[in-house]
Amino acid sequence: MKFEMTRCNQCGCEMLMGVTVCPSCGKQQTGVQSGVSQPRTMLAVALAAAVLLVFNWIKSPAPQPGEITARPSATLPSR
Repeated sequence: MKFEMTRCNQCGCEMLMGVTVCPSCGKQQTGVQSGVSQPRTMLAVALAAAVLLVFNWIKSPAPQPGEITARPSATLPSR
């Protein structure tokens, strides 16, 4: 598993992204947004939504009542 890393605003120590307090110097980090989705996650969700919309848009329409020409027969085959 790969963790994304960032640097402390005060001491420059490497730490996990999204941490609000530096584990090395104990200083509060400014500009840290916790709970925000990463851009790749948002891109994946947007791409999935776009694909669903496109497939829904291009799906073939249901046949109209006048377009149905032959009704299926319900006869049994002869022996």
